[in-house]
Amino acid sequence: MKKRPVYQSIIILTLLILFLSNYPMLTILASELVDIVPKLELKAIAGVSFTHQLDIDNSKTKVIFILTHAPEGIILERTTGMIEWTPTLEQVGKHRVDIVAIDGFSKNKQELTVTVVPSGLSSIAVIPVTMDIEGINNSKNIESITAHYTDGSSKIIDKAKCNFQSEQTNVATVNNGEIVEAKNIGTTTITVSYTEEGITKNATITVNVTLPVLPSSGGG
Repeated sequence: MKKRPVYQSIIILTLLILFLSNYPMLTILASELVDIVPKLELKAIAGVSFTHQLDIDNSKTKVIFILTHAPEGIILERTTGMIEWTPTLEQVGKHRVDIVAIDGFSKNKQELTVTVVPSGLSSIAVIPVTMDIEGINNSKNIESITAHYTDGSSKIIDKAKCNFQSEQTNVATVNNGEIVEAKNIGTTTITVSYTEEGITKNATITVNVTLPVLPSSGGG
């Protein structure tokens, strides 16, 4: 029987020691196998529930998430990678969140930054919420769009800063950011979107396009 060469035994022993000691080489390997895809800017509002789903790249197996450093109150779902937090006014400012993703024997650490602001966009309101237009090629104006904030304040939004999307463009469209133009008889919903400080809110307008009412002729 041939004896196993000494150098093979040395290699096997070295690999075993590296494995048992969790040598940094494993972390380098993990960067290729388990990679959290970070969002560059995360923003939360004091007093408002904040959620963020961690994304994983280059991993086809089950991943476990571990929170290693975070401000008070943050919750991380270990199996899904969902972050939940309702920051307080005392937590306004920037916060570091460290997360380790483990995929079998591989792992990778990611650092996220969450900025808590005292007030933020909570909703928008559009006037009118229902618009009736008689006749094709006729139009009506969107009167106003108002932003409401978590601190109770509000302001009128420049319509040019909003986006408009008609569910049925063959029924009605929005031109120049405020003019709703009828195209065909029918009903459509126009979604108005406004984004401020990374927060997007929507409101809708129901548009009904009908046949024009003809004047009645008097009988003799």
